[in-house]
Amino acid sequence: MELMTPHTGTIFWTAVTFVFLAFVLYKMAWDPILKMLEDREMKIKESLQAAEIARQNARKSDEERQRVIESAKREAQEIILAGRKTAETIRDEILQKAQAAITADKERVQRQIEESKEAALQTIRALAVELSMAATEKLIAKKLSPEEHRQIIQESLVKMEKFN
Repeated sequence: MELMTPHTGTIFWTAVTFVFLAFVLYKMAWDPILKMLEDREMKIKESLQAAEIARQNARKSDEERQRVIESAKREAQEIILAGRKTAETIRDEILQKAQAAITADKERVQRQIEESKEAALQTIRALAVELSMAATEKLIAKKLSPEEHRQIIQESLVKMEKFN
């Protein structure tokens, strides 16, 4: 049981060693340990602040990205609408040009018909004049003077115009 009972000398030297060791640790290691702990605490605070700043920047970046996406969507819709309006305008212009071309062609064809009709009437009149002159010559059995021809032609034309 002697092992269980402490000796005063051992207690004294243990206490002296503890105090000496505590003093040496206080002078040699306590300040660097505290300094290291303070530095670590500062680094942790700085890291937390940096993380908070990074989180706020990320939130701002996300909001900015959302704004850019919305802006791009609006621009795309505007471009699509502008394209549709342009297409409709071009379509209307093409339709108007086609309608104008059709109208011009119709008028040109109408004029050609009128010109052809007039040419046919002139040809018919000329043939009628020739026929009437030939018939007149046979009836009269003599040649008429140019003045008499003109008079007969004028009378024939007047009669023909009454029929038209």
